[in-house]
Amino acid sequence: MSVFRQAAIRTPDRASAALRSLPKAIRKERQMLHRLGFDESVIEDGIKAALANNTTIEKELLFSGAIASVDYYRRLARYLVLPFESRIDPDCVTDRTGIDRLLADPRGLRLDSGETERRFAVVPTVGDLADLHLRLASRPEIRRCVIITTPEAVRAAVWKTGEGRRLTNAVNELMVWEPRFSARIVFWGKQGFLLGGSAATLLAGLLFFPAETLLLAHIIFTTLYLFALLVRIAAARARPRPRALKPEAEPPDLPVYTVLIPLYREAGMIPQLSESMQRINWPPSRLDIKLVCEADDAETINAITRARLPAQFELVVVPAGGPRTKPNALNYALCGARGRFVVIYDAEDRPHPDQLREAWNTFRQSPKELACLQAPLTISNVGKNWITGLYACEYSGLFRGILPFLALHRFPIPLGGTSNHFRIGVLRACRGWDPYNVAEDADLGLRMHRLGYYCGAITAETLEDAPTAIRPWIAQRSRWLKGWLQTALVALREPGRLRDELGLLGFAVFLANTGGMILSSLLHPLLFVSVLTTGWLLLHPASNPGPLQQILTGIDLINIIASYWIFLRLGVSKMRKEEMLGMRASALWLPLYWLMLSFSAWKAFVELYHAPYLWRKTEHKPSEK
Repeated sequence: MSVFRQAAIRTPDRASAALRSLPKAIRKERQMLHRLGFDESVIEDGIKAALANNTTIEKELLFSGAIASVDYYRRLARYLVLPFESRIDPDCVTDRTGIDRLLADPRGLRLDSGETERRFAVVPTVGDLADLHLRLASRPEIRRCVIITTPEAVRAAVWKTGEGRRLTNAVNELMVWEPRFSARIVFWGKQGFLLGGSAATLLAGLLFFPAETLLLAHIIFTTLYLFALLVRIAAARARPRPRALKPEAEPPDLPVYTVLIPLYREAGMIPQLSESMQRINWPPSRLDIKLVCEADDAETINAITRARLPAQFELVVVPAGGPRTKPNALNYALCGARGRFVVIYDAEDRPHPDQLREAWNTFRQSPKELACLQAPLTISNVGKNWITGLYACEYSGLFRGILPFLALHRFPIPLGGTSNHFRIGVLRACRGWDPYNVAEDADLGLRMHRLGYYCGAITAETLEDAPTAIRPWIAQRSRWLKGWLQTALVALREPGRLRDELGLLGFAVFLANTGGMILSSLLHPLLFVSVLTTGWLLLHPASNPGPLQQILTGIDLINIIASYWIFLRLGVSKMRKEEMLGMRASALWLPLYWLMLSFSAWKAFVELYHAPYLWRKTEHKPSEK
């Protein structure tokens, strides 16, 4: 029995007082919903949720699933004595300027049927229903040109109508706005000249002065390799802590939060994904979850349709065209984002239920220049085999060590590909993601710093599974390294300008962290070759490697040992006890793991020339935990 009914049974005066205490808009909605024949208990549940979330009864009932959208708006149409349509033919809609606003606020849509008289598809609200009924009664001629429809129907028609224009903007906006930030052209002319000249100089030196050239190259590469370890050593020694949030009470009116989830060939992940998203501690009426699929991925689209997901979920279909990359799909879906904040998740992600709340509280207590927050990624299948164990150690060092350290000092952050939380206004001001960069996350993090913003870190984690076999691991890692190569080439088109934008120290940290990491991956096998060669020469007295060669080899050996030590030290020090126990035996495989990393780096280097935008997708399976 409802609270209002119980109060009415006890004392009519108390029931009246309870009603009068409700906001006027809520009382108006309640009265109309009663007139439309909705059950009292359903209305009361809606009132409680509306008061808690500072929304409307109508919105809470629709997003809670208590009332189906089609049934609800059909009932409104019956009350207004107007025709109802659950689908709008996109051929009857013209792609006008500003039509994308209807993706966020689908109040109504002008239809062009070829007739002389204009027609409109309207999505009424129950709060305005009485006024609309009076207007129709006073002007009955309006009835001929008005139909009632659903918000979902309006959005579907607008998505389809403007898909060509929207895709063109998603692909080209960054390149048109600021070409120096786009990876569409892999090498700029000056870069090609310098790289070609350097390669020719190296070959000429090896041909005419082989010993001297090899020695000089050895000194340069060894120094760069050692330089790449400095940031990791600093992160391992530091104890960065997230900025403590003030214990402020949360305002009742939470903002709308958009969740973008790009999917491709992920039909089997839909049940787990739906469950993970519905565990998020955020009112469903304030969530805007967009499942972004490619037009030719019929299997995933059908799986989403069959799942009959709640109202906070929306399917966005990206038309064919442009580079088939994750950032291109994200740019396309961003056009219809309703939220003030947006977060990116992958199909296999299981975010902590309170992650959105931590991000929002951090944003609202921070300067407007804080553009993005990175949540840590934690590997849940750490004990599956040695690959997942070392992968988990690497992620622990990166997301709980290096990135918080960089965030603490406001250095450029190479964002992870998921669990990035953005202020949507800043994200749009930065023109979103580069559709031609296959490490769009690292590129965007650097671009935000170059434009005067900075990125931070939060602690509420996202669980995901690591690849369990060598082939998918290499495919994934080569894509990341290819993207980091693209990011480095884009950034170093104008080194002086980059230094001015990042500051001298930030510039040095970027080179050490990104450039050094790429070089260390490429050069790691050469260190083994140097150590083995010098060892062989020392075992043969007739072949004296000389003191300089021995010193350099000693440095190479130190680099190898330091690389392994800092990898394990940084990762294990940030792990929980159960994670450490799960990956303990995996440490024996670390040399092979690094050689796999080097193979992936050389594979990425080759692909950068003949397939720079190729996106090698990682296959996912539902988690066993």
